[in-house]
Amino acid sequence: MEDVPPNVMIKKWFPQRDILLHPNVKLFISHGGISGVYETVDAGVPVLGFPLFYDQHRNIANLVDAGMAISMELLSVSTDIILNYILELINNEKYSINAKITSARFKDRPISPEKLIVYWTEYIHRHKGAPHLKSHALNLTWYQYFLLDVIATVLILSLIILFVCYTIIKIIYKNSLRYLYNFKLKSE
Repeated sequence: MEDVPPNVMIKKWFPQRDILLHPNVKLFISHGGISGVYETVDAGVPVLGFPLFYDQHRNIANLVDAGMAISMELLSVSTDIILNYILELINNEKYSINAKITSARFKDRPISPEKLIVYWTEYIHRHKGAPHLKSHALNLTWYQYFLLDVIATVLILSLIILFVCYTIIKIIYKNSLRYLYNFKLKSE
């Protein structure tokens, strides 16, 4: 990149979490990936989101609902709009306040994540792999796992019901034709 201003730093990689935790950071522009969202909420920084696909729309929507973000569609970006949103996020204290409140809620836990990891690692070790926590889906045959047995049963029952209904309608139709034919013969 040419003509880089002196206050702009360009590198292949930056430690995003460390940067977000810096006290001078006022705004994070993000696509809304879950790791970045966790880091942003942890840091308590307002977000200008440009969700692209998969879970990013929901992640940014959650931040908007928390009052700490503004979401934009990437295709609707113009210089004026993005500048207005950046100024809104930086100058309106409600976004910063809501980001700090969301961060405090996120961090308010009965046990730290580090201690929780240690606890569950030791728990699995104490219970020899904790087979009681494993999904019972691991014990199913492939056709049970994909519910092929249930689908086949429902399909067969549906076909039987349709056949019975068809047979009943056919009998009613034949009897009504016979009745009409006999009624016509009597009336002549």
